[in-house]
Amino acid sequence: MNRFNLILFLIISIFIEVGAQDITPEMLGFSEYTLSNDGLGNVNYFISKSETTSQKPLLVYLDGSGPYPLFQKLEKGIGSTVVINFQELSKKYRILLISKPGIPFIDKVSKNENGFPMYEPTSEYIEKLSLDWRVNSANRVINHILENEIIKTEIVIAMGFSEGAQVVPKLASINKQIDAIMLFSGNGLTQLYDPLLSARINAAKGRLSEIEAQKQIDSLFKTYKEILKHPENTERKWYGHTYKRWASFAKNEPLKYLLQLNIPIYLVNGSLDENPVSSADYIQLEFIRHAKDNLTYKTYPNYSHQFNELSIENNQVVALIPKINEVMDEAFNWLQNKLEN
Repeated sequence: MNRFNLILFLIISIFIEVGAQDITPEMLGFSEYTLSNDGLGNVNYFISKSETTSQKPLLVYLDGSGPYPLFQKLEKGIGSTVVINFQELSKKYRILLISKPGIPFIDKVSKNENGFPMYEPTSEYIEKLSLDWRVNSANRVINHILENEIIKTEIVIAMGFSEGAQVVPKLASINKQIDAIMLFSGNGLTQLYDPLLSARINAAKGRLSEIEAQKQIDSLFKTYKEILKHPENTERKWYGHTYKRWASFAKNEPLKYLLQLNIPIYLVNGSLDENPVSSADYIQLEFIRHAKDNLTYKTYPNYSHQFNELSIENNQVVALIPKINEVMDEAFNWLQNKLEN
């Protein structure tokens, strides 16, 4: 599986010691809520509980792409698209999770012969999932929580991983109650640029001939024209996503929204995550060009999209060391410093 596919279908597993009984949000330390909206449908969201009555910052976590439940029942434990240590972080923050349309909080997820997670999307997910749905649902939930004092807080942080890192910049541009954002394995340009860049990189590295790379690129442009001719089509798919989903994200350039922000921004990528890191470098360049100093940008050499440290020989991974915990520790140290100053 190439790196482009990993960007689209990332899922990171954590394991929680629970019994064999049915698992509920309550058991994992979350209270469950539903916000109904004519355009969005039912938006199911979950807020971590607090053992104290003191105010804590609200941490809005937006996960990556795909129709996966936030938590998945696996053969050995529970997997999750929530890559943060939410149990530990809930001591300092009230954590907000939002399910995608028509997707349960937790459900059984199978894996194919390659160990890739498999989950059948619901009709609601297929019809509604788009950049606009993700941005607008998060925006409405944040406003609803604060306006109705579901929890009391004076600080809101939005955090996005992979696809979530595409969502957060636009969300922060329209929701002025967000005080800081953190982006992981995200890029600055439209996602449709990623496969084009990947083809050029593969040609430069000798993985493809120049002729093969150009054929790929010509084919991609043909596909893009079809996607953007049918931006509401939910029957036709490309790389597992509907044309509607692709068209909505194709029009999104996170860089445009990031440059509008004056709040603290933390942006992190792995150097081996070829597509995001290249356009993230461009974000850094544009912030320098525009004399903006609210971006903290960090690239981890030899780290992948999932923040695994890789050793590669002859284009093959020969060793892998998970580093996600260290990456998150550094990120939250940065956040704590910002909150204290």
